[in-house]
Amino acid sequence: EVSLRTIYRDIDKLCEAGVPISSTGGKGGGYSLMENYSVDNLFFNKNEFGAVMAVVDNLKLLFGKNHQFNDIMLKFEKTSEKEKLDKDRLVINMSHFSMEEELKEYLAVINKAIEDKRLLSFSYINRKMQDEERLVEPEYISFSQGHWSLIAYCKIRSAYRRFKLVRMRNLKLGEPFAKRTLKRDEIQTLFKEDYYSKSIRVALKFNGRIGAQLKEHFMEKNISLCEDGSYLAVDYFPHDEGLVKFILSFGKECQVAEPEYLREEVKSYLAEMLGSYK
Repeated sequence: EVSLRTIYRDIDKLCEAGVPISSTGGKGGGYSLMENYSVDNLFFNKNEFGAVMAVVDNLKLLFGKNHQFNDIMLKFEKTSEKEKLDKDRLVINMSHFSMEEELKEYLAVINKAIEDKRLLSFSYINRKMQDEERLVEPEYISFSQGHWSLIAYCKIRSAYRRFKLVRMRNLKLGEPFAKRTLKRDEIQTLFKEDYYSKSIRVALKFNGRIGAQLKEHFMEKNISLCEDGSYLAVDYFPHDEGLVKFILSFGKECQVAEPEYLREEVKSYLAEMLGSYK
């Protein structure tokens, strides 16, 4: 109950995927897989598919209001039920403890804005703890380092920005817009350039006690062991209050080695903290 055009298109897709198709002309002819060819390696085995389903199940909770994702989910679930998969060996949770319901709603709204090429407006708490109104052209959604973010062109800043969903409030759909031509890797390049333009080189010294945990926070190539048993981590960070808070999150295990003016900023910040306890 399909057209010849559909058949030809599907055969072309199989060939593009690397499946060797043979054809036989004349009466009783048609298409078939080449003799002795197995398609097993093109598909997931039960263990692999179970791992995929663990991820998909979590995304279902977050993208439950997205009709396109629901269509994909339905196909996965039918296969899962048929194969009686064990999905309990891998548990994944990509929600946020403080805004689980809002996250579902925001992802649904953002997905619709991306699909329909519509502006988004919202209130946003920036790195300086300031509440600002933003109007953006959404590009894509990102999940990185435990945070969901919207990558978008900010019409107020006239630049691409990354907005954490947890800092958004009053998210609303706006008018349609013409999509820009920049590709995703080009946007990422802009982000890197902007990050390093605002960053300073920081060297942090850690005592040996915390050394084994440093890979949770720094690239291994940026960590070195000193002769006295301490560790030195060197990296680039934006020079703002967030950097001081990051340093203080290590407590007494860490001190600033360089630059000197950052050491003074940390000392001043600690003095202000002590003042609030008097």
